Amino acid sequence: MDLLSALWIAFLAGVYAPLGSPCVIPLYPGFLAFLAGQERKGTGESGSLSVTGLGVIVSLGVMTSMLIFGVVFTTVVQVSLSRFLSLVSPAAFLILAAFSILLILDVDMGRYTGGISLPRSGKPPIDAFLLGLFFGIVILPCNAVAVIALLAIGTTLSGFLENLGAFLAFGTGMTLPLLAFASLSDLKSRRILLWLSSHQRVIHLLAGGVMLSISLYYLFSVFFPPGA
Repeated sequence: MDLLSALWIAFLAGVYAPLGSPCVIPLYPGFLAFLAGQERKGTGESGSLSVTGLGVIVSLGVMTSMLIFGVVFTTVVQVSLSRFLSLVSPAAFLILAAFSILLILDVDMGRYTGGISLPRSGKPPIDAFLLGLFFGIVILPCNAVAVIALLAIGTTLSGFLENLGAFLAFGTGMTLPLLAFASLSDLKSRRILLWLSSHQRVIHLLAGGVMLSISLYYLFSVFFPPGA
């Protein structure tokens, strides 16, 4: 996979990650509003941080998480799995295809993973950063397709900086919906969430179809081409 295509797919997977996670994204605007309320109570005034400001802190946490995850994953792939990439890459896209089919069939994977506990330290800025830092872990049980797509892309890139760029592109994609929700009013956020919920089946079909097409292309055109 060329670098530009990898970064673009990773970015789109990142955008889809929170929007396709019904167990996470509905909690996000309310959680930020709660943190902003706690900030106001703590200062006794109007509060030093707005919901938008807290959203920016969450985004910084997301990018930090993706940076750490990218460094660890790239190091493991290049050092420990360098001799087995010919097996790891097809397996990654095969898993992506399987999860894409589950998404198309509307199988609720989140119900098998339990609930989500949002981080609480009592200090709104820290809680916002922790939410971003662990967002990848929070997303994983709710939207495994996006995460597996990122890992599958990572197995096709050999350079350390290229692989790290894919993770940062994924993190950038994740932050855009989060910043958008943080900048909107509570009423607008509820309307958008209602629209996403009512069109969730269509969103899953489109996302599953795209991911399945990508995985099948690499399985049968790159790794196991006909006549090879």
